[in-house]
Amino acid sequence: MGNRIDIDGRSLAGRMAEIAAADQAVLVIGRPVCPACQVTGAGLDAIGQARPDLVMAFVEMWGPEDWRARTEPGWPEGVSVSPSAVPAIALMANGAVVATRFGAVPAHDLDAWMDEFFGPATSPVPPGISAGEQEVLDRTAARRAQHDAVKGR
Repeated sequence: MGNRIDIDGRSLAGRMAEIAAADQAVLVIGRPVCPACQVTGAGLDAIGQARPDLVMAFVEMWGPEDWRARTEPGWPEGVSVSPSAVPAIALMANGAVVATRFGAVPAHDLDAWMDEFFGPATSPVPPGISAGEQEVLDRTAARRAQHDAVKGR
């Protein structure tokens, strides 16, 4: 079921050799207080079932020291992220970034996007919201409503 690595931003450089050694990897970079990041991270469970050989790194940027790590040696080249542009998703093949995108994406859409770069999944993620994603959506409903109210939606 895929190889998932959960780390903070300061630890990413130290784990990059392991991530870069994978034929295929996905990095999801987000903030722990971001509901969209939490939903995307929860979707990795479904992605791991669909793509058992995929290395998945879920990187949480907790504070200033994590954000400073973006400028240090070992941060993945080609991955640019800011506190206002999360979640950030990068697909990597043999250590090279082959595609990036920003914003929450359901697991089935992420899986379909990966098809373009990694080929079809062993067992594609079915359309709809996965159980893990739904759990996060339910848990973060109040926070998401607060975001919408502030943004005037």
